[in-house]
Amino acid sequence: MNWQQIIWAFPIYIWAAYILTQLVQLFFLGRYKANFKEEPSFWPQISIWVAARNEAENIGSCLNHLVKLDYPVDKVQILVGNDQSTDKTREIVLEYCTRYNHIQLIDIVDQPNNLRAKARVMAQLDVHAQGDYYLITDADVCVNPQWAKSMIRSLNTLQTGVASGTTVVKSPKIWGWLQEIDWSYFMGLLNIISYAGVPATAVGNNMIVRKSAYWSTGGYKEIQFSITEDYKLYSEICKQGYQWNNVMHPNVIAESAETKGFIPLMHQRKRWLTGGKDLPWYWWLLFSIFGLYH
Repeated sequence: MNWQQIIWAFPIYIWAAYILTQLVQLFFLGRYKANFKEEPSFWPQISIWVAARNEAENIGSCLNHLVKLDYPVDKVQILVGNDQSTDKTREIVLEYCTRYNHIQLIDIVDQPNNLRAKARVMAQLDVHAQGDYYLITDADVCVNPQWAKSMIRSLNTLQTGVASGTTVVKSPKIWGWLQEIDWSYFMGLLNIISYAGVPATAVGNNMIVRKSAYWSTGGYKEIQFSITEDYKLYSEICKQGYQWNNVMHPNVIAESAETKGFIPLMHQRKRWLTGGKDLPWYWWLLFSIFGLYH
């Protein structure tokens, strides 16, 4: 076969590689079963961390869902980190604080370290956390009532230090539908890789961390800064010898608002790829497969 034939056949190779990948995914999806532990005899104290920057449009819906969790309210602490918002985010959260005693507003300030973005928020929320488990989400995310209990159960062994649920984009508009397809496909890849026994990552707007696992890393103040703070925390916890779990199940699905506009969407993806420079080789293989999908 000469080089011209190779060039002409190249799209066929790409197509065949993609089809093979889909068959592998279907195989693992057919075997998938969410790995939960049994319900505990009593539910532990939890702290929910919410990062919010200029989220006046979404923070109310986020908190409305969090206060409706099917979880003993006396064992729930909701910490909202207001990351120097310039809109009405702070005022909206304060209104909820007056109505619900278990919601607390933390104003995020500049500190003499290299932490930025969400990592800086997390590093200032952790000192206020009173729970035995830390559940992490974002201000543009809505969880279902069973989320907290199911996330607790996703830490299915005493050695499991971090676990991640599944997030999907929900929107009534076609731009949101496209992002929902995009996110759902990627989350499927992520969970299949995890189910195959390969460490992947946690999703920063839908994750849980055991308190002992979090502080074994020294917390975000001691973790080298990365714009993909969720993967960094996940990997540091795994380095400490803890196990991980990624779960696809209706009870752990969180719904995220769409990213509005093409340019902001591209900035989001650029941030992910920039933060992914230190990812292991199999992650870049995953990105390539994701690219073949598009």
